[in-house]
Parts: sequence; structure tokens; C-alpha cells
Amino acid sequence: MLLPPRHCLSAALTLALTSPLLMAQEPEIPGPNPQRVSTERLGETMQTLCAAPRFAGSESSQQATKYAAEVFAEAGLEVDLAHYQCYLPRQISQSLFVESSDGDWQELNLFEQGYEQDPRTLSHHIPPMHGLTFPGNAEGKLWYAGYGTEREFAQLAKKHGEAIHGGVALVRYGALYRGLKVANAEKYGFSAALLYTDEEEDGAPRGKVLPQGPWRPASGIQRGSVYNADGDPLTPGWAAVEGAPRIAVEDAQGMVGIPSLPISSGNAARLRAGAGKKLGPLPSRVRMHVEQDPTPVPVTNVIGRITGSTHPDEWIVIGAHRDSWGYGAIDNGTGSTVLLETARVVGEALAEGWRPQRTIIFASWDAEEWGLVGSTEWVEEHLTDLRTHAVAYLNMDVVATGPDFRASCTPGLVESLEHGCSSRGIPMPGGVGVPGGGSDHVPFLELGGIEVLAFGFHGGSGVYHSAMDTPYLIEEFLDPEYRHHAEAASFAVTMLDHLSKANTIVDGRRRWLQQILAAADKLPQETTEQELVRLKVLHAAENFALRLYRDVEDIPTANAFRFARHFLPEGGRSFLWRSAGYGSAWFPDLQASYGEEPRQDLVLSATALIDAFGNAHESLRKPSDPTGK
Repeated sequence: MLLPPRHCLSAALTLALTSPLLMAQEPEIPGPNPQRVSTERLGETMQTLCAAPRFAGSESSQQATKYAAEVFAEAGLEVDLAHYQCYLPRQISQSLFVESSDGDWQELNLFEQGYEQDPRTLSHHIPPMHGLTFPGNAEGKLWYAGYGTEREFAQLAKKHGEAIHGGVALVRYGALYRGLKVANAEKYGFSAALLYTDEEEDGAPRGKVLPQGPWRPASGIQRGSVYNADGDPLTPGWAAVEGAPRIAVEDAQGMVGIPSLPISSGNAARLRAGAGKKLGPLPSRVRMHVEQDPTPVPVTNVIGRITGSTHPDEWIVIGAHRDSWGYGAIDNGTGSTVLLETARVVGEALAEGWRPQRTIIFASWDAEEWGLVGSTEWVEEHLTDLRTHAVAYLNMDVVATGPDFRASCTPGLVESLEHGCSSRGIPMPGGVGVPGGGSDHVPFLELGGIEVLAFGFHGGSGVYHSAMDTPYLIEEFLDPEYRHHAEAASFAVTMLDHLSKANTIVDGRRRWLQQILAAADKLPQETTEQELVRLKVLHAAENFALRLYRDVEDIPTANAFRFARHFLPEGGRSFLWRSAGYGSAWFPDLQASYGEEPRQDLVLSATALIDAFGNAHESLRKPSDPTGK
């Protein structure tokens, strides 16, 4: 090989040593620093957020919407407001009467009793209501239905027959999502349902009640949605933007068809009239009324974006819902406060010249309490882009009520969770599994096939969805110095810094396959038919795993490998994992078909799941999509 003259080498060497491009590189600008999280600022944020109730769509909630947008903008994020018009009927009146022994009707006080130590508890109460319940009147004999499970209602029907028809079910919270309780009552012929939180769950038997302690007083009630689906009921599968087509209310899926109300443990005890908590008839007869305004209401998500420097087409999304059933300090002032503090700390790093390699999107969701409405509408509006670009979604819902760290995540984020725990000196929680239902991660996982993570620091209290959920509870009992909030924010900062690096691998293939095989092996096998289905599904899953590893050269590893995206049917939800209320299930369509008639449904569901394994394999091997993106 011919070498250049010595003087040319010398000149080239001189040029190399003096060239700005080849001289020693500038020190790397450090990323967001978790140590910059401020407990003082967290407390101020909580007080600002809880200055007024954040009832979705209400005028008072607009103050918090504006505040979140201002914080994002001050942190240097590109801010966008995502507006939707949704069917969230407002309850404008309600009543509950009980018939006395002499035939008179006595009205019960359905509202909570506040206390002077916390002026917020004395005013601006949201009505005692269930979101998306059925309006109307009902009158009938009262029946105690335990936790309102299918089994308990079936026992009532078996023992009492048609006598239960037209009655009103008294149901305690616990065991399953409230919407399923009301749906079960409707299925078994009840005309209405009353739901209460038993004091054994979160009242005086647990400890001192408010204002002396963090547990629920006898007048406390638990509001909440009884909608058995997600998103705006009238725009299923598409975003409820202005001008969007809408179905009729009577055609909406997941709506209950009987009225329901939440009541206090004190009122429930009065209605039981000493009858105890045994399934069966109660001595009371009740009359109830629920009136609503069905006018669509505005729902607004606040979105803040930082475009990635080298991999802008790979998105890390972090979110917390902003709305509440009142002042909502715990649910979800904790998550919103931590989200805004995380944005501020990330913004400080931006101001000093740092930029994430991947795009980071901050989201303050609206109307989560009505059925994950804000997040679902946003996911539906941006579904194609999210399936293509989103690498991970981090959810923060009730994240700072005590010292105990808990987390759940999909398989692709287990290593990142381990990194976050190690970095913060937090023991990795045991039994980490895929998150269940009930919060804003659901549409990302089940519609988008995106890896999701939920985490928080937890303790005990009894004000869930109550007018008593105010900063007083946090500052007097749960986190007086906002240290748990600071831990949550520091963990969020650590996770964002880690995941925003392009070389951070989010690839859950091996762990997804392990969990799929374990779930298939645990399918019911009580009958010959069930055992045959289990073996066929397990065989298909094993076949899929073997082919995936056999074709590893055709499906190369990628730092952002979107495994679960390939198990999404056209216009539907994941074949692998789906939520129902607070619970979730592997292979949901197949699981739902067990015990149903006709038996052909079981075979059809199994066939659809087996086909999904084949389709996922073909999708993963497409030359146009070699990395699973």
C-alpha cells in the first residue's frame, strides 16, 4: 500500500489534533438529577392542585388543567391540550327513603359530615353518586347481597327464587369492581343497588377515624364509576373529538341498566336494622331516586413533549390522572403532584443543555375516574403512532401514601424496574406481574400493545373516593414532610433518565413467552373438553416460542422490541391480556368462554387464540417490520 509523504502525514496529524471535531469531547451533560426533587415544592403543588375539586368536566377543574399546562411550559416542554366531548352524565339530584314500621317514609342523609379541623371537608362536596349509573326511580324490598359476586347473587336466587325480583340489593365494597356488582344485581332481577364501604374494611376497626386518624368515619361514602368498559361510551373505538360520530346511549356497551347509589356504613347499618351480614332479605323497604343531566362535557388532557435528540421516533410516555371525586389529595393528587415535580426536575436538566435521546411525553389525564376516559380517547386518537413509536408507558396513580414500595409491569420493563430499584436503593418487590385494571395504563397495553409500568409507595387509609380525601389527611397522618412523595418523584426521574437512553433495552420476548407458557399450562382442565383445549393452546404457544427462537436471525434483537403489539386484533383488544374492573386475565376471550353455553364458544375462542399465535409469528417475520417496531 502506498503511503503519503511524511509532510502530508505531519499536516494531517496537526489538523487532527487541532480540529474541533476530533479534539477531546466536551464532558457529557448530566441528565435529570433525582436529588433536585424538592419536598417543599411538592407540598406547595399538592395545595395548589387541591385548591378546588377536580371533578372531570367541571368549571372548578379548569384551574388544575391550567396549572398543569403552566408547569409543563415552565419546564421547557412543548405543551398541547387535547380536547374531547364525552358522555359523563352529571347527577343533579338523588334521594333514598326507608319505610318505617308504621308505614311512613323517612329520608336518609346521603352526604358526608365534615369537620372543623379541615375546612375543605365542610363544603364543595360532589354529590353521592356513581359515574355512568342508570337514572330513574326504584322501590322495593331490601336484600343483603354480600360483596355482590356472581356466586352470592346465584345463592340468593337459588334460595329465594322470584322473590328477589324487583328488590333493591345492598352490597358491600370489596372482592370485585363496583360496576360488576351493579351489573350482577341487574342480571338477577334487582331494580336498584346500594353500595357501601363496610367499616371492617376501612373504618373504626382499622384505627382512629378522621379527624383523629386516617380511617373512614361512619358518614363516609365511596363514589366511583360503575361503567364496565373504558373510554367515552358513545365513541367506542374512536376518539370523542369535536364532530366525531356517536352511537345512541341505549347502544353503548358496558352500561348498567338499573340505578345505583353509594351510601355510608352508618346508613347501611340502619338499613340492616340489626339483621347482620347474612345473605338474604332485610327488614327494610326502600325507595330511591337518581336524576342526571346527560349533556356531553369537556374532557381535557394536558400533554407535554420533549423531542429526542437521536431517536425522536421512540417515545417514553409518563402519565397521571388529574381528575378526582372531590379535592382528591390521595387519588390522584399524589400522582399528579409527583408528575409535575418530575417535569420540573427534567426541565432543569433541559435548561442546562441536556436532551433525552428518546422522546419523552408527559401526560396529565382527565376523566380517569369515569372509566379511563381521557387516556383512552388520547390513545384511540393516536393509536397508529403509539403502536409504531411508543416504547413504554409509566403510570402514577396513588403513589405516595406510605413507606411500602410496590410495582407491577409487563415483561419488557422488568430489567428497567430492577435498574430503577437498584439505583434508588429500593428492594425489588417480589412477584412483579402485569398490572391489573383500573388505571390509565390499560389502553396503552390493551389497545396499543405497549410495555407498561405502575409503581408507588403505599400505606393505609380509609378515604378512597370520599369528600375527606384532602391534603389534611396527607399532612397530618400519611406523609407530613412529603418524603414519600419525594421518593416517588426521584424514582420517576431515575426511570425516565434510564428509559430515555437509546441503548436501554426494552425487549420482553423471553419473559413474555415464559409467562404465556405458564398461563397456558394453568388453563382449566376439569373436563375432558377443557383439557383438550388447554393442550391445544399450550401446544400452539410452545410452537410459537420454538419458531420465534428458530427464526432469530429473521427477527433481530432491537432495543425497542414491541412484542405485545403483534397480539392485537384489528379493531380489538389484546389476545394476551385484558382487564375487567380491577382484575385481569390471560387469554381473556378464552377465559370468558369457560362455563358458557353453547360449548362451541369455547372451541371458537381457543381457535381464535391459536390463530393469533400464528398471525403474531408471521407479523414478526415481515421484512418491512424486522425489529418488531
